[in-house]
Amino acid sequence: MRRAAIGLLVTFALGCGALCSGVRFNGTSSFPVGLYVATGKDAHKGDLVMVSLPSPPVFEMARERGYLNVAYSPVARIMKRIVGVGGDRVTIDSSGVYVNGTRLKNSAPLLRDAAGRPMPQYPLKDYVLDPDELLLMSEYNPASFDSRYFGPLHSTTIESVVRPLLTWK
Repeated sequence: MRRAAIGLLVTFALGCGALCSGVRFNGTSSFPVGLYVATGKDAHKGDLVMVSLPSPPVFEMARERGYLNVAYSPVARIMKRIVGVGGDRVTIDSSGVYVNGTRLKNSAPLLRDAAGRPMPQYPLKDYVLDPDELLLMSEYNPASFDSRYFGPLHSTTIESVVRPLLTWK
């Protein structure tokens, strides 16, 4: 019993050290599972970012359904690519997500998740992102929980720009 407690304490300490040193864990299928490191650079369109989610009901639903990285942290986080920034014109409809008239890869919203539950929809038509708004997506997985389902987020939700360190999926 004591050995297990010590092992748990050491694991917790290593995890805290890794987090403080900029290492982040992605345990969802939006991008390859593994370790990513915060780069310290400012976020720009095209960057892969770790985002701390606000508290609207759509994110509570996502947490309950297991879409988020909450098994590894009490803070709900997602890792996504910035695909739209202030001034970009966005349309989200049943055929996909369009940024400045270009349809994004793997962007058609799903009506139901893998368990058959209805997915929230966030239709937009020629919406121009405000200077502090971002559109976040995953080109890696067409079933990713991203801006197709919750819309644009404020730029202050970005925790860090990340890059892969060690992935295994």
